[in-house]
Amino acid sequence: MSTVEEATFYIVCPPPPVTTTTTTTTTTAIGYLFAGYDATPGYVDRISPSTMTLVKTYTPPSGHKLVDALTSISGYLFAGYDATPGYVDKINPSTMTLVKTYTPPSGHKLLQVLVLLSGYVFSSYYTSPGYVDKISPSTMTLVKTFTAPSGHRYAYALISLSGYIFAGYSTSPGYVDKISPSTMSLVKTFTAPRGHGYVNVLTTLSGYVFAGYFTTPGHVDKISPSTMTLVKTYTPPSGHNRVDTLISLSGYVFAGYNTSPGYIDKINPSTMSLVKIFTPLSGHNSVSVLINLFGYLFAGYFTFPGYVDKISPSTMTLVKTFTPPSGHNNVRALTSISGYVFAGYDFTPGYVDKINPSTMTLIKTFTAPSGHKFVTALTSLAT
Repeated sequence: MSTVEEATFYIVCPPPPVTTTTTTTTTTAIGYLFAGYDATPGYVDRISPSTMTLVKTYTPPSGHKLVDALTSISGYLFAGYDATPGYVDKINPSTMTLVKTYTPPSGHKLLQVLVLLSGYVFSSYYTSPGYVDKISPSTMTLVKTFTAPSGHRYAYALISLSGYIFAGYSTSPGYVDKISPSTMSLVKTFTAPRGHGYVNVLTTLSGYVFAGYFTTPGHVDKISPSTMTLVKTYTPPSGHNRVDTLISLSGYVFAGYNTSPGYIDKINPSTMSLVKIFTPLSGHNSVSVLINLFGYLFAGYFTFPGYVDKISPSTMTLVKTFTPPSGHNNVRALTSISGYVFAGYDFTPGYVDKINPSTMTLIKTFTAPSGHKFVTALTSLAT
């Protein structure tokens, strides 16, 4: 995402959403791949994953720039823009044409995340206060807005769990709000312990919410969603700073750090203690995204070149590294379709690589058209 607050001076790479959002972890049996760009205008390309060629481009209206989120619902694509205002476009994936635009209320700018729940689209904004909008995907109109309490600024992370929406804020301390999606009102707030500032990513496991912080060290908190109280904190080893990505796999939580080297910690969610550390090869710095496929972890790094590591989650050892062609720098997005891994690069031009996850070798590269630079989001949609 292209906007951060006080923690900007720490950043080696703009953290992805993060988050356990649908923008980077979708798997489909048959379908198309869609890439969104941090460009002006905010293009979205439909890519054939078999041939890695361009099928068609969506060119948005004027002012719809810097795609920060891509998701799909009911056979349509939705693109969210890190713009003022923070538009959301509903796109026909067959024709790659605009169906309708959602224009948020005044002050709802710099969209960060799109989340789906109960047939609605929820959008969060990097604003003060931190708004969350509930959008009807059929009419692309506002249903209702959640306005965060005073001090809850910059809604940087957004997830759903057990029928509720949870918003995390890039503030110190790092608040997490539980929101009723029917009334778009506050249920309860989690206030993180001292030093746990700048909620950078949220994920869920076994009915709990886990929050990762862009701090030194990179704490991870386990939160009870019913009481919105702290269950336990994971404090990582020295040097494991600034959590940039957080996912769950096989009953464990995995935290990736914006550090050199780019450590990944396997965390026991019951005890919130360290199980094992993955220390990558030299030069594999700043973990920008984690996904899972076939029981393995795949880590993308915000580096030159943009490495992708296949990791055994049981032993936390390297299985194999994908080293991309020259110029494929700064992995910003990873997704999987039909058993393959696709890496999008935050560079110009906006390359997307199709990777064989068994051999970790390149199958084919999609080279985006001129002006389609800085891939920020990848998603897929079945045909």
